[in-house]
Amino acid sequence: MQLYLVSWKFDSSEEQSFALDALVEYVDSGKANETPDGYERIAWVHSPQDGTGIVLCKASSAAVLYKVFGPWREKFGMVWEYKPGITTEELIELQKELNN
Repeated sequence: MQLYLVSWKFDSSEEQSFALDALVEYVDSGKANETPDGYERIAWVHSPQDGTGIVLCKASSAAVLYKVFGPWREKFGMVWEYKPGITTEELIELQKELNN
């Protein structure tokens, strides 16, 4: 699976407030632990002061990411950006290969 940095932002504090209430319910209900095949959340990091944050996750495809984050966009107007990444260990191995 590919490692991704997924960032989000809200267009307004009102949308952020509605989404935060939904997030509390989502986590308290246990639904946050019900993830689709091909998706593994590693961390959620929130910056509530400016309505942004990131999710560090692994996914088998961008389609899986859309399945996970699409409903939040539809309900709360969140803007999502998906960026593939690699770990430090992967980067070091890649650099060693390129130097040979």
